Amino acid sequence: MSKKNSRHIPLSGTYNIRDLGGYETYKGARVPWQTFFRGDSPHLISVEGMNYLYHQGLRLVVDLRTKNEIKEASNPFENFPGVEYVNLPIFDDLAPVIMLQKQVSAENPLLHFYLEAIHGQGNAITEILRRISTVRNGAVMFNCTAGKDRTGIIAALLLGLVGVSEEEIVNDYALTASLIPGLVDKLLAESKARGANTERHSRMLESPSEVMHALLSEIESKFGSIEDYLKENGMEQEEIRRLKNLLSNESGNLYS
Repeated sequence: MSKKNSRHIPLSGTYNIRDLGGYETYKGARVPWQTFFRGDSPHLISVEGMNYLYHQGLRLVVDLRTKNEIKEASNPFENFPGVEYVNLPIFDDLAPVIMLQKQVSAENPLLHFYLEAIHGQGNAITEILRRISTVRNGAVMFNCTAGKDRTGIIAALLLGLVGVSEEEIVNDYALTASLIPGLVDKLLAESKARGANTERHSRMLESPSEVMHALLSEIESKFGSIEDYLKENGMEQEEIRRLKNLLSNESGNLYS
């Protein structure tokens, strides 16, 4: 298990579960530890790992995968006592690997996927952050398949909302590369067995800093700020305030 205040949480059956705590916000506060966990699919997590996260405060799991993905690799937290589980996919039927197959002409398929999410799925993204903002007296974990793309977008929006520096947001995103080589090998082997383009798929499994820089730049240039982006897509000011308070460890006036 991880030591206190260690970002990566190494649990059997998972590769990329991490704590978003410790990053400095624009107010000079710190994102609280044991409040926001980002992760890859926990379908193979051990019972011991589930109990560990529960004792770390986990009370809500938001699965960002599609229903088909979950059908193939179910989330065991759906039936775990004391933890609420909700499936809020960013895309109804488009996982990154499916996007890869459909967007064969995109020069940068990974960035294309991220921009498609930001511009085409704003309502879904807002609903995810709205649900995260309702967490009380516990932690939330949001996950996708590798804990990199859909999870990375949500993590970037959360951190950016409270003014965590772009450098730290990008570094948090890029950290995935050092944690999932085993998962990458597994996913590429599955692609090869299906007869897919493994060279192109391997690019989708990277987490290059320039892609996250480009995404944050796109949000700033098109919307002004992450807060403006959320408002544009229907998030209320009180919901944003509540989320900011959670991220800034200002629980005292959270529900006043």
